[in-house]
Amino acid sequence: MSWFFMDDAHIDANHAGILSHYLYGFLGSDTVLIKVFSIFLLLFQAIQINRLVSLNRLTNENSLFAGVLYLLMLSTTLEFIPLHAQILANSFIIMMFLDVFKQTRNVQLHLDMFNVGLWVGLASLFYFPYIIFLIIGILGVIYLRTYKWVDTVRALLGVLVPYFLLATIVFMFDHLTDLWSMHLHGAMAFLDLNEIISWKGYVLIGVFALIFLVSVFMSRTFSTGVNIHVRKKISVLFITLTGSVVLMALCADTNIRSLIFLCFPMSVLMAAMFLELDPQFAEILHFLLLVMALVFQYIV
Repeated sequence: MSWFFMDDAHIDANHAGILSHYLYGFLGSDTVLIKVFSIFLLLFQAIQINRLVSLNRLTNENSLFAGVLYLLMLSTTLEFIPLHAQILANSFIIMMFLDVFKQTRNVQLHLDMFNVGLWVGLASLFYFPYIIFLIIGILGVIYLRTYKWVDTVRALLGVLVPYFLLATIVFMFDHLTDLWSMHLHGAMAFLDLNEIISWKGYVLIGVFALIFLVSVFMSRTFSTGVNIHVRKKISVLFITLTGSVVLMALCADTNIRSLIFLCFPMSVLMAAMFLELDPQFAEILHFLLLVMALVFQYIV
C-alpha cells in the first residue's frame, strides 16, 4: 500500500529484456496503470503457484500458503514490488514448472518438453539470464522420468520459436538490432556486484538464507508420507533453488532485487515447512514476517 500511494513507480530497466522494454513503452508513464498491472500480475502468479502445489500435491495438506508466502516475500521491500523484468519473467517460469511436473504422467511428453522450452524462451525475452532455467527444467525432467536426447532437441526448439517469431516481427519494422542492443548486450556477467547494500538489504539476505537453511533441514520431515513422485518434485524445487542462487551470480548488476529469483521455489518449500510446524509457532513466524514486511515498507 505504501508503494501504491507513492507518486513515482520507479522501474529499473537496466538489463531488462527486449519484451520488458516494449511493455514499459506500451504502459508509458501512467504510474497508476503500472501499479494496477503489477498487482494483478503478482496475484496471477500467486494463483498459479497455488495451482501448481494443488495439482501436484506438493504439501501434505491442501492450502493457499504457497501463494500467500510468495506475495509476502515479494512485499518485504519496496525494491521488489515495481514491475521489474525479473517479476515479468517469473510468470513464465511458474508456467514452465506446470509442464515439468506433468512429466510423471507419460502423456504427451513430446509436447510438454516443447512447452518447457517455450516458457523458458518467453521468460528470457523479458529477462535474458532466465535462459538458465532451460538447464534447470531439463535437469528436473531427467530426475522425474527416463530421458532421451531428442527431448533436449524439443526443448531447444521451444526456446527458439519465440525468438524466431520476435526476430521476424522486429525485422519487418527494421528494428532487428534491438535484439542485440536492448536484449543480449551486457545481460550476463559473473559476480557483477556494483551496488552498495544497505543494512536493510543485509537483513533480507539473512532472512532468505535462514529460510533456505531451515527448509533444507526440514526437507525430510515434509517429504515423509508422500509418494515417490511428490518427493522427486520437491527435490526438483531444491534443484531450482540452487540454480536460482547460481543465476544470482551470473546476471549482470547483481543486487538486492536478485533475491526475486528465489521467491518462487522458496515459497513452495516454505509452505510445506509451515504445514509441518506446530501451528502456534507457524503463526508467530508468519506474524514476524508480516511485521517485517510492513516495517520495511515504510523505511526508505
